[in-house]
Amino acid sequence: MIHWSLIVSALGIIIAGLGGYCGWSLFPTMIHKKVEQSVIIADGSEQYKRFVNLPQPLNFKVYIFNVTNPDMIQHGAIPIVEEIGPYVYKQYRQKKVKHFSRDGSKITYVQNVHFDFDEDASAPYRQSDHIVALNMHMNSVLQIGENDPGLALLLVHLNANLKAVFNDPRSMFVTTSVREYLFDGVRFCINPQGIAKAICNQIKESGSKTIREQSDGSLAFSFFGHKNGSGHEVYEVHTGKGDAMKVLEIQKLDDSHNLQVWLNSSNEGETSVCNQINGTDASSYPPFRQRGDSMYIFSADICRSVQLFYQSDIQYQGIPGFRYSIGENFINDIGPEHDNECFCVDKLANVIKRKNGCLYAGALDLTTCLDAPVILTLPHMLGASNEYRKMIRGLKPDAKKHQTFVDVQSLTGTPLQGGKRVQFNMFLKSINRITITENLTTVLMPAIWVEEGIQLNGEMVKFFKKKLINTLKTLDIVHWVGLCGGLGIAVISLIYYIYQRGRQEEEAPVK
Repeated sequence: MIHWSLIVSALGIIIAGLGGYCGWSLFPTMIHKKVEQSVIIADGSEQYKRFVNLPQPLNFKVYIFNVTNPDMIQHGAIPIVEEIGPYVYKQYRQKKVKHFSRDGSKITYVQNVHFDFDEDASAPYRQSDHIVALNMHMNSVLQIGENDPGLALLLVHLNANLKAVFNDPRSMFVTTSVREYLFDGVRFCINPQGIAKAICNQIKESGSKTIREQSDGSLAFSFFGHKNGSGHEVYEVHTGKGDAMKVLEIQKLDDSHNLQVWLNSSNEGETSVCNQINGTDASSYPPFRQRGDSMYIFSADICRSVQLFYQSDIQYQGIPGFRYSIGENFINDIGPEHDNECFCVDKLANVIKRKNGCLYAGALDLTTCLDAPVILTLPHMLGASNEYRKMIRGLKPDAKKHQTFVDVQSLTGTPLQGGKRVQFNMFLKSINRITITENLTTVLMPAIWVEEGIQLNGEMVKFFKKKLINTLKTLDIVHWVGLCGGLGIAVISLIYYIYQRGRQEEEAPVK
């Protein structure tokens, strides 16, 4: 008869086999299917509810470059700036769904955004703080007039009417409050008469997003006032149905698969790499991330897609994930030598740029994106060419503080923490026929930098751990207990059998 220990050993091997099968095949398949089901956006599902209303607001931090020597700059001195902030806002996003596609694989929506000032997180800074900052709207109008031959006559009249249009400016800088500069608006064109009124009407008709007409007929400039409220862009994104790896990828923006912002190829009908729309809007990412991969986000604020690269494994409050960050190719590698000269719109005259019209490394001209001569860099011009950084005093670039990164839960694609960090600048320079600019030294002048990101709060961490991490740990324990326990039982039983067999042979009488 078969010894009972051999039967137990065989059972141990079976248990180990089941443990291995569950851990390496059954459980991963079950988890994969469960994650697929959870990330797909279907009408009425939990994911749909989270899609329409983000479970928690994003953090929106604004840092302002306060100008400490405005009078000296007017006489040709190099600007000295001082960073103040952060001014922290909670950014709430709500999507107004228009419709699903017939097969359920696409969903079309408009996104509404609302900002609430967070006094506690901003302390000691307040929205009522007064700042001396670049007069963005006046500088923008002057440069647009200079760069458009059809508006050359405007500059002649504008110089004579600068006082009436822009509230009697004494320099290229404005003293205002943080609230006005960012949201409420810095007012100008207040009761203009004659030619000044005609100039103000032309500014109003230019359609700049950052300039809005007030109830009294005046105009007001603000950085983000146009973003606070109902959205206008119509997005179509993938729901993940049929391919979970495509969930939330933008398919169309305003009914177009591509942008019409940047230069296109000379071949008719061929879309340049600059105008391609890739990735999600950064509120979430496709699931099943792998080490060493990359992914894209699309930012409507800067009219372009940005590639993020895997950097390292991370832990966020006990939740494992991957860290991604932007690469050198974001705004450092731009030009014909990098096959993306489509970003070199060359819309600005007499600025610091290369002979081929491209800006130097670390700067991107957003003129065609924002209808204003705004230049994008990383905060404190991190990584930007010395041609720009050497002309400003007070910049303190730090990769840890100023680099864009995001930590993503690798299985579900949920963002754990991170920040999209960019800086908005404008060239400050002498403009022909404009007396107030005649002594200016040409510099790339920083205005503000922003960090838009998320840190999963305690409530969401608990929810995430309960729904996913604890389940994964339980299944992992079952896997290793089954595998190691079964092998242990099998080995011990086999050793016991061998031991007993040896004793029986020793005790057997010698014939």
